[in-house]
Amino acid sequence: MKIFGVIHLKGLPGSTSNSLSLDEIIKLAQNDIDVLTEGGVHGVIIENFGDAPFVKDNLSKRSLVSFTNVVSNLNIDSQLSTGINVLRNDGISALAIAEACDADFVRINVLNNIMYTDQGIIEGKSYDIAQFRSTLSKDIQVYADVFVKHATPPYGAKIENHTKELLERAGADVIIVSGDGTGEETDIEDLKKIREIVPEGKLAIGSGLNINNIDEYAKVSDIGIVGTDLKTDGVLDNPVDLKRVTDLVNKIS
Repeated sequence: MKIFGVIHLKGLPGSTSNSLSLDEIIKLAQNDIDVLTEGGVHGVIIENFGDAPFVKDNLSKRSLVSFTNVVSNLNIDSQLSTGINVLRNDGISALAIAEACDADFVRINVLNNIMYTDQGIIEGKSYDIAQFRSTLSKDIQVYADVFVKHATPPYGAKIENHTKELLERAGADVIIVSGDGTGEETDIEDLKKIREIVPEGKLAIGSGLNINNIDEYAKVSDIGIVGTDLKTDGVLDNPVDLKRVTDLVNKIS
């Protein structure tokens, strides 16, 4: 299993949660990247987690420029896979940032179908994403959530059907399965169902991984996306802790 650490950016200029300068935001993000790199992760995902409450699917121009500015000023080891996630669900902006900053992939929470979220009903825009992606100057992979966290699927929806549609109809390259919320464990039974559908190397866990359960999850999935558990004392708002990173990475090495 590869481990990808999450960089939770503080609120960006343009969001209602912004309280820091760009230089301060960049410094905090760089510190986390340096610790993750030293700890041996295989990749990082940078997201505007501090921008809550999030806009549904159209990041403001000011926030978009700020996000791009932050990422372009980060020193990231070229050996790391780098991803961009624009919350809540602005895949076009994520792709634009990824192209401008030479990132490798984007994470899109709702690529197709619909989900009921705290931002209202979010409809996937797989066609628009595919159209925009075809114009880019480099190949950027799409990591797509199925039954994304902090959301509820439509009544009667099956996670297996949504997974097949993401792969066969919506253009997803990697499927992400998560728990109900940030830091909450992924349902191992859901993961096993999806493993039968997703090609080798293309299945990721999006929440809840820790040193106590990673052995079990590593038998089923290919990538572990870890945010909360790598922070000091396992607290989301704290900086990344080197020992927690090295302990987790060494557990699956």
